Amino acid sequence: MVCRAVRREQAGSKIRTSSVAIAAALVLALLGTSTAWAQESTAPSHTVKRGDTLWDLAKLYLGDSFLWPEIYRLNTDVIDDPHWIYPGEVLKLPAPGTTPPVVAEAPPVKQAGEPVPTAPIPSSAPVPQPSAAAVSSAATGAPVPVYEPPAGVLDGPTVFPRQRMTVVTTQRRAEKKAPMPTVTLGTFISAPFVDRSGGPRGAGHIQKIVNLSVTLAGQSGRDRAQPHDDLLISPPAGSAAAEGDRYITYALGPYVEDLGQVIVPTGVVEVTRAPRDREAAVARVIRMFGEIMADQRLMPYDSTSLHIFGHAEPVSDSAITTVKLVAGAPILPGLQDYVLVDVTSHDGIKLGDEFELFEPHHKTEGSDYADPEIPIARAMAVRVTPYATTLMITGEKHPKIEAGTLVRRVATMP
Repeated sequence: MVCRAVRREQAGSKIRTSSVAIAAALVLALLGTSTAWAQESTAPSHTVKRGDTLWDLAKLYLGDSFLWPEIYRLNTDVIDDPHWIYPGEVLKLPAPGTTPPVVAEAPPVKQAGEPVPTAPIPSSAPVPQPSAAAVSSAATGAPVPVYEPPAGVLDGPTVFPRQRMTVVTTQRRAEKKAPMPTVTLGTFISAPFVDRSGGPRGAGHIQKIVNLSVTLAGQSGRDRAQPHDDLLISPPAGSAAAEGDRYITYALGPYVEDLGQVIVPTGVVEVTRAPRDREAAVARVIRMFGEIMADQRLMPYDSTSLHIFGHAEPVSDSAITTVKLVAGAPILPGLQDYVLVDVTSHDGIKLGDEFELFEPHHKTEGSDYADPEIPIARAMAVRVTPYATTLMITGEKHPKIEAGTLVRRVATMP
């Protein structure tokens, strides 16, 4: 009986031991599952900030920039192109202590003072593990210093090394443009003007037009020149007619009483062959303002306007004069037409002075109110002689411009 009781007690002890072992195994299994779940839920991650790259993150967390494909492999659901990651993206990182798989090799980066290796890196080389500082910083959340390669060292922003380039910028110097003359040379030499009776003294003349042009039907049979035609000329008095010299061809316009002879420039010729062996000089037509004919005259080329710069300054209480002649007799004078007025260089008129043409105020019969002064046009002095001043219309409000229209100077050159 005693033996039977002992056996029963030993059997019960074995059952209790087995139950304890089974319970312990179940607890360990549950603890292992919860630990794995906890590890998975607390896997390290990194929130992308401005300036981050896969290359730099691999260097920071894995200790080697060339392990960037491991981070990319874990985040293919977030990263479309490994060249581009964007601030705010949360990237999963390999768990600390894990051995990343072998990655594709890349050329070594030359650090400052290091020679470039000549032999390729063997594929069996051990993969560097994340540094302790990087792991501890990632786990504690403490700020980690960002890797910044030395100046001049190749290091890549993403997949490829970054080539630091020194861009030399040169500041473009502001080109100073030459100031424009107040009156352009073309306007000055083509504008009609008043001279003494008979025109300028010592004038030259055109002897013959060598390249004869077609005579216009119904017009005079006199020879007419065209651009680039050659002329045989007698130069003005005192001129040697050297090659390259220029002259202005002109015709005589109407004679204006109390003013003088109107001179109408028609073009510019340039000497191409100086006179020699008692032969006439040869000149070529280079500019035309009107018809150049064989009986026209020549005067020296005048470039006075090229030396006049600046802007006219307003004046008050200027003398009032009148229009003596509208050049060319247009039906309705307008912009760039010329008028001649009887003020001269002796009155202090200068190239570039500004004038106003106006209708004076006057009282209409049968009305209690006077009509106000009405501005008609603005004009500029483009040719000034001791005999008269030539004005070019620069602005117009009314087409009533005729002989007798009142004119006054409103601004004068300094």
